[in-house]
Amino acid sequence: METRKKKHHELYDAIAAIVGKKYVVDDEFELIPYARDISYFHGVMPGIVVRPASTEEVAAIVKVANSTKYPIVVKGGGNAGGGVTPGEPGRNIMIDMGRMDQIKVDIDNLKVTVGGGARLSTIDDALRPYGYYTNTVIGPYFSATAAGLVSGIAGAGFSKNVSSIGCNWTQIIGLKVVLPNGDVITTGAGPSQNVNRDEIMFREVTGPDLTDLFVSSGGAFGLVTEVVQKIVPIPKHMKAISYLVPTMEDVWDISLELSRMGRCPYTNMIMFEMSNYMVKPIAGDTDAYGVLLYCVESDSEADIEIRLGEIKEVCEAHGAVHGNEKLDYFALHGTTGTMEMVHDVGANSCPFMTWESMFPRATSLKYAKGLMAAFASVPGHRENATAVGMYLVPMGNVFLIGATLRSGFQTPEAEEHLRKTWAAGAKYMRSIGTSSAYGQGTNSQYIAESWSPTYAKTMSLIKKALDPNGIMCPGLWNL
Repeated sequence: METRKKKHHELYDAIAAIVGKKYVVDDEFELIPYARDISYFHGVMPGIVVRPASTEEVAAIVKVANSTKYPIVVKGGGNAGGGVTPGEPGRNIMIDMGRMDQIKVDIDNLKVTVGGGARLSTIDDALRPYGYYTNTVIGPYFSATAAGLVSGIAGAGFSKNVSSIGCNWTQIIGLKVVLPNGDVITTGAGPSQNVNRDEIMFREVTGPDLTDLFVSSGGAFGLVTEVVQKIVPIPKHMKAISYLVPTMEDVWDISLELSRMGRCPYTNMIMFEMSNYMVKPIAGDTDAYGVLLYCVESDSEADIEIRLGEIKEVCEAHGAVHGNEKLDYFALHGTTGTMEMVHDVGANSCPFMTWESMFPRATSLKYAKGLMAAFASVPGHRENATAVGMYLVPMGNVFLIGATLRSGFQTPEAEEHLRKTWAAGAKYMRSIGTSSAYGQGTNSQYIAESWSPTYAKTMSLIKKALDPNGIMCPGLWNL
């Protein structure tokens, strides 16, 4: 009997010649895992997946795509929460950055240079022997990649100490980016920006800074292949404490009062509603609204005790009571990314979708209540065992409002209910002037729908100038 061989993707040979056949996949079965992220948005099947090992290989792949007008989409750690970039289903060349995981530590210049596919945990592992760390996100710590974080999340991600330092973009020194025509550009006084330098050094005195064009862009203007980031000494001492708070209003009162202090007493802070599946089992029997988790870091134990005293005074003045030892443990590890539950948060969930958005602190309580009301307005929560758990992170002049939508069932009906609930939240967010913090897939399209005509025109002009053939992540930002 004659056996028919599957016909390869049209660009299989050309791409395999760049990276080797071992790192190219176009079999339909093997493509299935690449069709979705961790959310319950509908999947998009790529036509071929390639796993390059260097910026040069990415540039060569992009040149092939540009000459043949095949669309490119990109994959980091697979933890995006906005759905896969639409592109052109079945034709997309998906570039998996996983092999680009090199790490170069430069203690003298207080920086680390990492490949776009380097995992956050391995970056910290490389720095820990020197007594340093990078101020990247808490989680998903083992799977999120450097370029995925920088490209796909507002402000390059919410750093481990976002409550006291701010978003991760303040820590980025420069980027290496493959443009849609295959050219390579570096930002941050590096090669191609300054002919007298051979590596990315600093952003401050180099003329117009292009770094932020690619931060949170999702890959629409170019693919980030290398990230240079500041490194920070590991503090000598760390303590944490938890407080059970009676009402939603008390949470906001405490958070506003502490965050307006001249010196923020905590290094990082997060609040979970008591219904949240990560804290409910360890909180015990309580009728509190939520739990405040504080982490305080310092090189002085005396300084830590002073800061914990300031937190205690404000919390107790608003009726909050100290949590139990397990909650204190969660505060220590859950707010710093060292708890296994935080690492594997995706694996601990049934069907789920997550909102994270930012809102001006003074009116954020009203916004949070409106968002929860929008979610509650969708019928079917009881039938699909759907729950919405809110969390809050102060970030200077704004508060990060997060909400995790989960279902107790893994059925098509439960998935569709989560999508409807998510859409109700999206509609409310746009109506009040904010959006999701994820610059990926469907989220980017919702965000772009709120752009003013002039802003949308400006973004379109940038896109057309850099990507005249429209091959780089088409559909992202509706561009």
